[in-house]
Amino acid sequence: MNFTWLRSGNTATADPEVRAVCHDTPAGRRVDLSGRITIDSSPGLHDLLTRYLQSPECRTLAVDLYGVDYVDTSGLAMLMELLRAARLMGKAFQLSGLQGKPRFLLEGTGLLHLFKEVEREPQPDGASQCGGVA
Repeated sequence: MNFTWLRSGNTATADPEVRAVCHDTPAGRRVDLSGRITIDSSPGLHDLLTRYLQSPECRTLAVDLYGVDYVDTSGLAMLMELLRAARLMGKAFQLSGLQGKPRFLLEGTGLLHLFKEVEREPQPDGASQCGGVA
């Protein structure tokens, strides 16, 4: 499946299932996700987040899952791959906003302890488009 990120204002839409809003922070980049992370949306989301990790300016990538109501096992695998890639690059990969089914999946599989979980940051007014790497 060809996975294209469509830009609409400050939001990148990855098929109808997941949206990403990006914020540059003093520590790196934060990506606020909403929707469902499934076998259809996880490859494109993986590509997007990997590009951010590979950016020399990004020392920390924080993914806020507050707006995500569902993650399947392919989404879990994507998060694990991103964590591994970040560690290999000597960068930090953080999760925030875990609740409901996504939290249950990570806890139930015993994988939550592998991730650094941080508190949700306040949502700033300005956000950059998620389509490119700054």
